[in-house]
Amino acid sequence: MRSRKIREFLKAGGVCTAFIALVGTAADAREPGVPPSVPPGNTTGVPIGANPPPGFYLNSLNGYSSLELKDANGDDVGLDVTIADTAVQLLWVPGFKLLGGDYRAFILQPLLHVDQNSSIGAIPSGTEFALGNTHISPLGVSWAVAPGQFVSADLGFIAPTGKWNASDPVNTAGNFWTFAPSLGYSYLNNGWNASVHLQYFVNTENKTNGYKSGDEVLVNFTALKNVGDFSIGPVAYYRKQLTADTNNGSAFGGATVGKSEQFAIGLGLTTNIGKTAVNMRLTHDIKAENTLGGTSLKVDFSVPLGRK
Repeated sequence: MRSRKIREFLKAGGVCTAFIALVGTAADAREPGVPPSVPPGNTTGVPIGANPPPGFYLNSLNGYSSLELKDANGDDVGLDVTIADTAVQLLWVPGFKLLGGDYRAFILQPLLHVDQNSSIGAIPSGTEFALGNTHISPLGVSWAVAPGQFVSADLGFIAPTGKWNASDPVNTAGNFWTFAPSLGYSYLNNGWNASVHLQYFVNTENKTNGYKSGDEVLVNFTALKNVGDFSIGPVAYYRKQLTADTNNGSAFGGATVGKSEQFAIGLGLTTNIGKTAVNMRLTHDIKAENTLGGTSLKVDFSVPLGRK
């Protein structure tokens, strides 16, 4: 029953891409010049609670965002950022059981082009094209809790393998580790993909400058309905920084940035082109405080490399 439910959803346009993707932003309510742990909305459109059929999957995650830096009141402050990003993810679903559920694991490597245009004297303009940090999830499990209903849990981390330099105005990665547990739920009945994905991010201190970004929570929402060969419907995300940044050094004059919060809504569309699953989402931030907000387009592809 479980495999049939997932296959029916995939055939009608569901995707198993984009479990985790990372793009950069230039100035955020975390260490300045450092991107968020993952882009808000990174798993919208995905039946995150359920595993795809056993096998290897090669996922290509691509995005373009036009953003403006917002202050604590949500007003523009004079910094515009455009981001073009791509990431390669290898997802492994071996088909064996762990803790009564189906095991999964993945590794993801992003590449980003960030263009920052600033009219703020304290923040210079700049462009950067470089690798982001590597996201690894060695432990993930999906449980079938009822017909067509699935719950998942993943334990992952983001390693500081990308480009960071204290003297550069734009970076594509942070110089610290991030621990990233998550929980997911998917309802895959009657042609629906109704999914919620809760992710939590705990950052270590940047040992080079003594800055520690606060903890964040990100919740992605999906409500897609099958219509012919497509699945279409609203998507949304909510991101909030829960703990304040701390600065134990002299970087940025010893100051910290205020807590960030943002909420966006948009439209998702998924389909299959042969064996390739396609997931497209267009979102716009209707609330953004102490962070970059704007419009983002994401197009992801998932190709099975072999199934059992």
